[in-house]
Amino acid sequence: DASCPNGLVEVGWKSVRHLCSDDVIKYVLYYKNTSSEDYQKIYEGDTTYFVNDGLSLISGCYAIKSVDSSGNASALSPDFCIDNCPEFELPNIFSPNKDGANDFFKAIKVRQVKEIDLKIVDRWGNLMFTTHDPYFQWDGHNIQTNQPVSEGTL
Repeated sequence: DASCPNGLVEVGWKSVRHLCSDDVIKYVLYYKNTSSEDYQKIYEGDTTYFVNDGLSLISGCYAIKSVDSSGNASALSPDFCIDNCPEFELPNIFSPNKDGANDFFKAIKVRQVKEIDLKIVDRWGNLMFTTHDPYFQWDGHNIQTNQPVSEGTL
């Protein structure tokens, strides 16, 4: 289970003590950021639950091994991966009148977004502004003439 806003991943698994081997004494949980990386051990213990908390990004892959009383480890489980929760939100209005309030058209929320493809056109389809930067700030000027765009034309 994962919560993007809270930066929290909860990982739980079924005990194999009574299913496969009654001498399982611990579990080892592994994690990697991307599928091309190697797994790193993040937990070793006898419980079947782990919380990864305070994360800025929740994406990554997890896999588990069980270990018996003789130290024999099972094969690594199939991995299970979690994606990030990108968020991007734009306002529905702005007022570029230089009064210090809402003078720029810019994203209200940007989380885990590297690039956008934004094109602002007037009601006749003429390009007024374009960007790939999710942290853009448009002041309401036409990119070709550098003149303020007329009210109500977008």
